[in-house]
Amino acid sequence: MAVSFDVRMAHLEGAYEQINHRMGAIEKRLDGFDARFAQVDARFAQVDARLAQLDGKIDAHFLWILGLLIVSIILPVIMHLIGR
Repeated sequence: MAVSFDVRMAHLEGAYEQINHRMGAIEKRLDGFDARFAQVDARFAQVDARLAQLDGKIDAHFLWILGLLIVSIILPVIMHLIGR
């Protein structure tokens, strides 16, 4: 009976070591994912900053175009009224 118990304990210890090894490998892979997600997050932050800059430029260009459009509509009316 003692031999049977020792064999079973050795088998359980081997299984435990194998599980521990596999869990360590999974943990390393998850750490790799965390690093990759941090890189992706940094890239999205860069894209967000660039889009914010572009949004400011678009707003400025829109205001210029709107101003030119208003002037091009009002100027002929004023010139027509002055010409009378």
